[in-house]
Amino acid sequence: MKRHLLIIGPGYLGKEILREFQSAGWQVTSASRSSELAVDISDLEQVKLLAEKFTSNESFPSHVIHCASASSGRGASAEVRLKCYIDTYQKGCRNLTKVFSDAHVLFTSSTSVYGQQDGSLVTEDSLTEPNSETAKVLLEAERAILEANGTIVRLSGIYGEGKSYLLNRLFSGEATMEGQGERILNHIHHRDGASACLFLLENNLRGIYNVSESTNLTLKQTYTALCEKFSLAMPPSVAATASLRSGLNKRVSTKKILELGWLPEFPTFLDAADSVAE
Repeated sequence: MKRHLLIIGPGYLGKEILREFQSAGWQVTSASRSSELAVDISDLEQVKLLAEKFTSNESFPSHVIHCASASSGRGASAEVRLKCYIDTYQKGCRNLTKVFSDAHVLFTSSTSVYGQQDGSLVTEDSLTEPNSETAKVLLEAERAILEANGTIVRLSGIYGEGKSYLLNRLFSGEATMEGQGERILNHIHHRDGASACLFLLENNLRGIYNVSESTNLTLKQTYTALCEKFSLAMPPSVAATASLRSGLNKRVSTKKILELGWLPEFPTFLDAADSVAE
């Protein structure tokens, strides 16, 4: 039977996943709230109706990737944002694993589930005690995937062509450096995020995998290299804020997936800076 991937949420990452899998010869179908194949994955009955549209064993998805984003709209309250997370991730993962029980389900989670604040190295076996309610919801969603013998991809901050908060602020002159710039940054190019998903599913790899750049540079090291590359002045230093105490300061290890044979196209943010800046 031909490998058939159903992508839930063909957004910035999802579009790249679609391209990556199609290039590898997979049959790919995508669905979202707003696409032609519409579904609200927080609603079990809608997920069942989605499954019914695949009428034969030959067309039924052998694999599912949940990479939908929980969009609550700009300016939404914390309560509204949390509800969006619960609907999209917690309920969504439960419903997908229930309805597509014979499929291999992969969920693109986040390294925000690690609550470490001291710059320590985190692996897939590290303690997960996140500081935010939204990250706690991601952990609940992960449990549903693991109970179904699926795959968790914990992605660090996604960037790529047309999307780089760091570079945008640097080029606009809005960038600042907190304290001595000691906060550790963890990024992943969206093409590398997609290729990691392909690698894991093609090799039938289950469980949890961190997917992040491999150098763990600090904010100061990153700004220094970027300013030299693009002939810019270093951003001004400002007093350190709560971000250093909110789970945003850790070194994400990708040793597990690297040792299995996956190789990123962009091992560091600096490797991709020229193409992202174009």
